[in-house]
Amino acid sequence: MEALQTFGQGFMGLFQNGANYFIQLYVLQLLPWVIIMITFMHILFKLIGLERIEKLVQLCNKFFLTRWILSPVIAMVFSGNPMTYPYARFLPENQKVAFFDPGISFCHPVTGLFPHANPGELFVWLGIASGVYVQGLQFGIGIESLGGLAVEYFLLGMVMVLLRSIFTQVIYNAKYKAKYGHAQGSETEA
Repeated sequence: MEALQTFGQGFMGLFQNGANYFIQLYVLQLLPWVIIMITFMHILFKLIGLERIEKLVQLCNKFFLTRWILSPVIAMVFSGNPMTYPYARFLPENQKVAFFDPGISFCHPVTGLFPHANPGELFVWLGIASGVYVQGLQFGIGIESLGGLAVEYFLLGMVMVLLRSIFTQVIYNAKYKAKYGHAQGSETEA
């Protein structure tokens, strides 16, 4: 009988620890931060004016590289995760998918240089840095500095953002055309 009681207490303790972790991390730390950031971004958008922001984003969207590299990178560096995603509201509907995909992919490469952008997943950068450091020592490669590694990781992330944007846009356009018989926005939809 004592074994069942001990098992029951341990089982319930598991859920109690999970609840405490949830309250401590999400409710007391992450949730207030997200609410403050969302409020700040809405205030900033109101102060600057949606028309000006839309014009800036439209200017960035005119050029291939600025649309698929600059916009997601600036959004991630200045707003962080998860506040990058509201920037997509300024894009035409047929470009939103190709903005979200690289935005999600760039959450990790940005942490080496800008840990504030995605502090919840800093462990990814730390794991990569420690792995490269250990392998460098093991194979005699030698690491000059982790700053250099962070820059390379960031630049590689920008290349991946571009490639993912291109592939996502091509796939999205093909799927849309196959389903509806025309490119999105090219014909009026009934």
